[in-house]
Amino acid sequence: MKRYTLLSLQNETMSDIIILGDSMKYSESKNVELKRKFTNNIFKTISAFSNDEGGKIIIGVDDSGTIVGVSDLNNLRLKIENQINDSIKPRPLFELKVKNIDDLDTLEIYVYQGETKPYYYNNVAYTRNDTSTVPIDNINLTQMILDGQNLSFDQMKSIREDLTFKYVQKKFKEELKIEILSEGNLVSLGLIKEGRYNYGAELLSDNGSFIQSFIDIAKFRLDIDTFEDRIQLRNESILKYYDDSLEVFNKYYSINEVVGASKRTKVEPIPFIAYKEALVNAILHRDYLLKNGIQIAMFDNRIEIRSPGNLPKGITPEMYFEGMTSIPRNPVISFIFFRLGIIEQFGTGINRIINSYRDTGTRPHFSINKNQLKIILPVINYDYTKLKDVEAIDAFLSAQPESSRKEIEDALLIDKTTIIRRLNELIELGRIIKIGNGPSTKYSKKGV
Repeated sequence: MKRYTLLSLQNETMSDIIILGDSMKYSESKNVELKRKFTNNIFKTISAFSNDEGGKIIIGVDDSGTIVGVSDLNNLRLKIENQINDSIKPRPLFELKVKNIDDLDTLEIYVYQGETKPYYYNNVAYTRNDTSTVPIDNINLTQMILDGQNLSFDQMKSIREDLTFKYVQKKFKEELKIEILSEGNLVSLGLIKEGRYNYGAELLSDNGSFIQSFIDIAKFRLDIDTFEDRIQLRNESILKYYDDSLEVFNKYYSINEVVGASKRTKVEPIPFIAYKEALVNAILHRDYLLKNGIQIAMFDNRIEIRSPGNLPKGITPEMYFEGMTSIPRNPVISFIFFRLGIIEQFGTGINRIINSYRDTGTRPHFSINKNQLKIILPVINYDYTKLKDVEAIDAFLSAQPESSRKEIEDALLIDKTTIIRRLNELIELGRIIKIGNGPSTKYSKKGV
């Protein structure tokens, strides 16, 4: 069996044709829709392709990929073109092509990725979910509208006219000696445009109304079953959230003094700069369209910071770790943090976190998925030897996911045979997972 790829007008992976002997079959994919005959459902798919990366609809091919052909092509082409023009807004970019294979005609509708998204069919915008066409949810629809207007969330206009900025005023007075923030100042800071506050101003104000703008801090011992304290930061300026979160950090992770043979040495359990940059990253780069807040879980051996949302559009994980994120997700509030000296340069925070752990024998951990970014900051030189075998392994892998057997052995000071036995027991219980094989094998807590 040979597989040949048709080159589309937009990209080179829009459909596959399978050649089986003398017969030809098409296969359906995210970018290819097969239809035995014309139905109005094709217009939902045209909306979806226009909102995504483009695609192709082939009429005259059944679900199995077998060509069955269509008749009365001229009237069908005219009907489809007229209905696209009448029912899809704005008008999508498309082409209709007739193909004759084995004396059977098919009609191919090439749909291009749109430049003025979203595209609505009968007032509903659609997207592709694998080979299915589904309505776009409200969050992704809003993001698509923002992308279409080249706007970020914090640049959107607010309906609020009663915002106050006492805490912002306090910070500008302390850091920049600006006594009064006038309307002109707010305009130059990007918080007012065309006489209206934006969402960035609302996030920074003392009395904003975004329920998702909050930070929930919880203090545990080694796991979530040993709860000690909880601090909820809500209904205030995100600048105050930042300052209050630093105070909580200093309460639980203050600098220790280690007495040596000749002098006292100050040791940071967790580098302050790492926590500060992770906190700033969570506040400035989170997705404020999502209705949950930032979560900070503080443990005896680590801090876990979770911020809502994936990486900003166009930023890959490789770019994220290399500090190539100079365009912030929320530029309005990022500029305020920059003016106040909280951040020195856009896009350098992740590198600062990584560098702060250099030569410490431990490392921060970053986890990126569809709904959140998580940063784990381990406590440097935490003494795992005071814990029992299983508890020690569990605690170590919570703070240091994707660790080798040797790393676990060195941290816990447990012999190799015992470590291997305990790891295998925990794998069988489903509490940890094994990643890879041979010398490169790593271990992680399940779900971390």
